[in-house]
Amino acid sequence: MTGVIRDLRPSNKAAFVAVMAEAFAHDPLFVAAFGDDDGSPGNRKEIEVFLSFLLDMTRIIGGMQRGLFVDGKLAGCSLVEPPAGNHVAQACRTLASVLRFLPVAIRLPWRTTVLLNGYMKATRAAAPHLPHHYLALVGVLPERQGQGLGRRLVEDAFEQSKWHKRSKGLALDTENAGNATLYRRWGFEMRETVDIGGVTAYCMFRPSGERS
Repeated sequence: MTGVIRDLRPSNKAAFVAVMAEAFAHDPLFVAAFGDDDGSPGNRKEIEVFLSFLLDMTRIIGGMQRGLFVDGKLAGCSLVEPPAGNHVAQACRTLASVLRFLPVAIRLPWRTTVLLNGYMKATRAAAPHLPHHYLALVGVLPERQGQGLGRRLVEDAFEQSKWHKRSKGLALDTENAGNATLYRRWGFEMRETVDIGGVTAYCMFRPSGERS
């Protein structure tokens, strides 16, 4: 099995949301924020709203929206944020994020909004204070996990950071201790662990120039 990694198109948005909703149905952060995925329409809708927001925001800030297609069907995805620019550019980026998140926040329970905001702030604060790419989201359909697809998406993101003229590497966060062990094997170093609302996030970084 090989599959093809390419940029997602606007027509892939519904497939992205469906794939990532399945991939993260039992992720500790998603469980804490949205409740366990029991198939209830309200719960599923909240997850889809948030995933759609993440996809849109990655596009707005000039990031990468990547999909891994196996036999023509989307099996996994990644969202990668570019290095922060100068202060003016960063201020514009922050404002765009706030404005885009406002209508999303209205559609989510208040506790969910508070938890997700706290998570984003805490994990980004743990990242290196130097230009870097950030793997905001990476996931593979449950039935496709264990086939090396997740690593291919992570390596694809790292390649982008490695050849970028300003980026010093790739940062990511995971709430799964098993994933953190895998990332260590793939060249990532643990920077910090943070607790947000009972969820432990492992904040990791792989410097550019490291090869697998």
